[in-house]
Amino acid sequence: MARAVLVNSVLDSLPTYAMMALSLPPALITAMDSLRRAFMWTREDKVSGADCLIAWDMVTRPKECGGLGIRDLAVQNRCLLMKLVHCLHNPAASSWAAWAQEHVDLPSMDGTIAGDHWETIRALLPAYQDITVVEVGDSRTTSFWRDAWLHIGRLADVLPALYSHSLRPTTSVRGVVNDGVRAHLV
Repeated sequence: MARAVLVNSVLDSLPTYAMMALSLPPALITAMDSLRRAFMWTREDKVSGADCLIAWDMVTRPKECGGLGIRDLAVQNRCLLMKLVHCLHNPAASSWAAWAQEHVDLPSMDGTIAGDHWETIRALLPAYQDITVVEVGDSRTTSFWRDAWLHIGRLADVLPALYSHSLRPTTSVRGVVNDGVRAHLV
């Protein structure tokens, strides 16, 4: 029984810790799911399809949807990385976010930071903008077109014809206020 507790603890905490900091490769997620599946059905290192009582996609569904509520590691990884994007846009409690804001233009996440990890985080920006509403604040970190900062929604969605004529679709509200709208349109 001690092995079961140890394996369960490691399989539950190790992926979460790693997923908070980096995007896990699909092959690693597959390998971890294979171990979780084997342990769940047989308490061994390997399992055959005949030993599995329920399809894995059903196992990872929430209990309310008829599943067993086991976390889908790919979804959890994406969600934890999305927390980093949120942390960047709310840097009050994070030294890392404050540092990153000095090196990056937050509306576009372009800047001097480079690497695969940063590209993964930057790729999540559109999804983050889709699910958040922004208080303009100093207007430097708010995307004029892609953030929902007006009660009518995102300007890119409300005014698609005007957005299609934008010279800089990632410009901030401050950029448009300083330069004027005409300077940002074709």
